[in-house]
Amino acid sequence: MQRWISALPADLVQSRPRLLLVQALLAASSGRLEAVDALLDAAERAAAGAAGEPFEPTVGRAASMLVNVPAYIAVDRSYLAQFRGDAEGTAAFAAQALAAIGEGERLLDSVARWQLAIAEWLGGRLAEAERAMVAGIARWQAADLLAVAAGAGYELGQVQRARGRLDAAAQTCRRALEITAVPGRPPPSTAGPAHIGLSELACERNEMEVALQHVTEGIALCRQWVYTTPLAAGLVTLAWIRQAAGDPAGALDAIGEAVGVAPGSPGLFNPVPAQRARLLLAQGDLAAAAHWTKECGLDADDELDYGREPGQLLLARVLLAQGLPGQALALLDRLHAAAVTQDRTGSVIEAGALRALALAASGQDAAAVTVLAQALRLACPQGYVRIFADEGKPMAALLGRLITAQRAGRAAAEVPLGCLARLQRAFDPVHAMPVPARQPHPGQAWYGQSHRGRQPGPGTRPHPLAGVRWPVGLEPTTGGL
Repeated sequence: MQRWISALPADLVQSRPRLLLVQALLAASSGRLEAVDALLDAAERAAAGAAGEPFEPTVGRAASMLVNVPAYIAVDRSYLAQFRGDAEGTAAFAAQALAAIGEGERLLDSVARWQLAIAEWLGGRLAEAERAMVAGIARWQAADLLAVAAGAGYELGQVQRARGRLDAAAQTCRRALEITAVPGRPPPSTAGPAHIGLSELACERNEMEVALQHVTEGIALCRQWVYTTPLAAGLVTLAWIRQAAGDPAGALDAIGEAVGVAPGSPGLFNPVPAQRARLLLAQGDLAAAAHWTKECGLDADDELDYGREPGQLLLARVLLAQGLPGQALALLDRLHAAAVTQDRTGSVIEAGALRALALAASGQDAAAVTVLAQALRLACPQGYVRIFADEGKPMAALLGRLITAQRAGRAAAEVPLGCLARLQRAFDPVHAMPVPARQPHPGQAWYGQSHRGRQPGPGTRPHPLAGVRWPVGLEPTTGGL
């Protein structure tokens, strides 16, 4: 589309609102949000000059997004508000679009209603968002818009994850794969987001081989899309897989690419910058993580906003690393209470785990063990692991205290033994994911140093999986082979 449009005279394009809207769609989908406002303004001006110009979409009015220029402009402005973290703006522009939609314009209507569901999500009203999304996907399936339904399933899965419903999210992603499958043909690119969703869930459950399989296929398919949000999410998951495998350089490579493709301001719909800062912190670079929080203007006394929660949780981690557990605990207490109020179980678990660390760092060991047990009792039925394990040695030490207290019959809340064993294995380097050698991706820049051709140094042993072939472009960069 971009190639066709670029072949036309610029003044002609500026006079045609629908050509401008196609450009706006391409810019928004590929993460160039800064270019969209000007294109929408130009489309509005062009539409005023082309009032009454006939337009009959070849796909019919029901299946066309371009049939109604004012409504489509409002939908796009709702999308921009979403990626700016503006829940009220997202809802207001979606409502404006619905008011402008004409009879029979069903696709536009369903997309505007989806944006209302997004606004509920951004506002932390997850149950309402999930209900609206389930209804929206059912409408798209009934209209045989299976590609749209599959892409929407990825976002529904994200909401279900935020509610702590990992099983439901996995079922949603598997259903998306089913509806996109064509017998006898390779998976279409529309299956990419579902694979990314399944990789995120498997990674959280510490099923790293399964996570790697899904993220491999998901990233390859999502590279065929213009829409970059699932690709960025897949690269983040790949980064944490590599980090868990003892490949910090490879993790930074993946998260660096994610930063380059993720759209929007840092926040709920672009958690990549906060994830990068968290990864740097996990690798011991406290200064870089703290610098990011200052760049974003984050402060422990800020008013809480679910749209900014990824950054606020990162700030709590930074405060803990800086030896300021009191400030971290005050922020985490507020985040935890807000999540409980809105029944956002995923946030309750994460904030609870960090609260336990803050209490332990404050010398309140008994309270820390109790709070950790409470978080684990919520997390265990759904198989959460990495949300605890990725906190590293402080969490491992606290888990050890909980196990000791439970064995001695001093635990205020019993945690299932299977859950405790699963977490212990995640901290045990014997069970860490092996790191085979990485090969450069054909046609792409080489990130990091090649280890091929090196001989093991004195006192080293070849890795038991040396020589194993990882998917091209997704191999770890290091690992001491």
